[in-house]
Amino acid sequence: MAPLDTARPTPVSPLLLADRLLTLAQDADRAGYPRAADKLVTAMYAVLATRPH
Repeated sequence: MAPLDTARPTPVSPLLLADRLLTLAQDADRAGYPRAADKLVTAMYAVLATRPH
């Protein structure tokens, strides 16, 4: 069994995360999941509104 990776995760740019959330929202909407798409868009806006520390 492989050991668990306990290293700290690499920070991700908020713009990269927001772009991925928007892409997922578009995919969810196209697949017929409008509520999921709305939640993903809300999460995207929250990521963009968060100020870096």
